Amino acid sequence: MTQSVRVGLVGTSWWAEAMYLPALADHPIGRITAVCGRDLDRARAVADQWSIGAAYNDWTAMLDSGDVDAVIVASPNETHFEITMAALARGLPVLCEKPLGMNVAEAHKMADTAQQLGVTTMVPFTYRFMPTNQFVKQLIDDGYVGRPYHLSMRYFAGYARDGAYAWRFDEAKAGSGILGDLGSHWLDMARWFLGEVTAVSGHSNCFVDRDPRPDGGTYTQVEDSAVILARFESGASATLEVRAVCWEGTPFGQIHELDLHGSEGTLHALNDWDTVQEVRGVRTGEPGPATPLTIPDAAWSGAPRDRVHDTYRHIFRRTDAMTRQWVTAIAEGRQVDPDFTTGARVQELVSAAIVSANTDGSWQPVPAE
Repeated sequence: MTQSVRVGLVGTSWWAEAMYLPALADHPIGRITAVCGRDLDRARAVADQWSIGAAYNDWTAMLDSGDVDAVIVASPNETHFEITMAALARGLPVLCEKPLGMNVAEAHKMADTAQQLGVTTMVPFTYRFMPTNQFVKQLIDDGYVGRPYHLSMRYFAGYARDGAYAWRFDEAKAGSGILGDLGSHWLDMARWFLGEVTAVSGHSNCFVDRDPRPDGGTYTQVEDSAVILARFESGASATLEVRAVCWEGTPFGQIHELDLHGSEGTLHALNDWDTVQEVRGVRTGEPGPATPLTIPDAAWSGAPRDRVHDTYRHIFRRTDAMTRQWVTAIAEGRQVDPDFTTGARVQELVSAAIVSANTDGSWQPVPAE
């Protein structure tokens, strides 16, 4: 690797400060050289805090400044397409938050343009990189469960319980609710584990009535709870549950659970986002219940194991995962996964699940190209 990569960051939310700014604070070849937010004072404060040379409230000016070689788009969903397409038009590699666009057409335009240009892209499906999921993927690939029959994944969170206005539940700003927000993560994971999805059935609810927009305006509220049923090319099936109205009583307010049954065995995984990160298994013919399996050192990548947040911070801030992986790939002139093509495919599945949820759960075929 010979070139350094100067990265422009669009977005100054807590997520930018939790994920992107620390990830590139000490990368050997990549660094954030400009930050852009709608509030210039806020952008300047972030720049000062992280020793970033330039702050903007106009992303076009940032793209044209000559200060950046690549762009992270960590702004609200409604802005993804315009900013990303402008960056691609300038030949810049892009990491864009999910969902890629407000609809499938936008996502495909972004993916097709990036592919034509040959630039390095990424969609940050973060949960792929956590040790429990890395180990589950390895076990599936190594044949632990044999032919997979059924996958069940549950994401229980509580961030939608209070009823406050949040753009993530405003259709005009987010495009979809929890189906695009958390459902996209689980659909990506399901494809990663079991291969291509051929059809989905969606079921969604709005359990919590939300406040008006801060300006008093009305809006169409989107779902805060959903279940996606999926069928795979292999014949396997999945139930993917994503809910943001759950009280778990844990420090981070969410838990992840997984069950997978197959011809040769069973896997269970739990990440309680506090102190538990475990994978349990039992092979066909063995007496149960499933017992803990040792997650290999390679999956931990040197991360602390006592607290999930310490693991999480290490994986994304110290290892060559996700943002850091994307920057390294830019310098080396290669592609990474999950890229925009993956992101667009996941958005197809999310869109089909939304159509299904609006038509009483009817099965929607989603043929792959």
